Amino acid sequence: MSRLVQIVADYGPGDLAHAELIQRLELAAPDCVVHLTPVATGDTLAAGFCVARLALGEGPPDRIVAHDVGAPDAPGDPLWAGRSRGGVWIVGPDSGYSWSFAVDALIALRRLDVTSGGSPLRPREGLPVAVGHMHRRHPHALCGEVPRACVPRLPERVVAYVDAAGDITTTIAELPGALGSRVQVRIGDVSAPATLARLGRPVAEGELVVAAGEPACPFAAISLGGGSAAERFARPRPGTSIRLRPARLASASRARKL
Repeated sequence: MSRLVQIVADYGPGDLAHAELIQRLELAAPDCVVHLTPVATGDTLAAGFCVARLALGEGPPDRIVAHDVGAPDAPGDPLWAGRSRGGVWIVGPDSGYSWSFAVDALIALRRLDVTSGGSPLRPREGLPVAVGHMHRRHPHALCGEVPRACVPRLPERVVAYVDAAGDITTTIAELPGALGSRVQVRIGDVSAPATLARLGRPVAEGELVVAAGEPACPFAAISLGGGSAAERFARPRPGTSIRLRPARLASASRARKL
């Protein structure tokens, strides 16, 4: 039976890096089915969010989720492997926030016997080898344990990921008020009123909502009924700061300025 390998990378179909990755994975793990999710160049925050959703959500328990975002600092840098409580393996380099969303849900985080390898022109050749080792359960693949403190903590109250529909996932863990209350949302230089809501409730045309997270993704998301929240906030990039204020406080502040 084929094994699912999910790759999160800052390249995609049409790039030579993507074609070379697929070729090498065919050699390292020929009986695997590979799916690739692209993120912006060097965007380890969005990559980390995608890795966590793919590895910690529902899916085949024996799948492998690998990430390949940003060139490694040096061709000899070790790759890491982490195992979720559900048995999913995550493989990838120590790169920015790529591990930050998932690290607390892992029961193991180890160095691999494979480095990033490659050359200045092809610095990412080690990842397919690492995936192959995990796929074949290579007996010497896992080396020393990686201290959790090596993984950077997520920045608070920033944009984490923007999907194709324009919904914005944040790193906001708690809503600043009761469901149904109004807030003023500021992302970067753009501000707009919104309603705090439970995840999955119907959103009226033109209504901006900040929805509470769920166990699989405990962070709040911002969406616009019938439109794109990302467009409403001038297409913010991951890492852009977010501020939520109760509407009454925002109104009082504006009144004082007048």
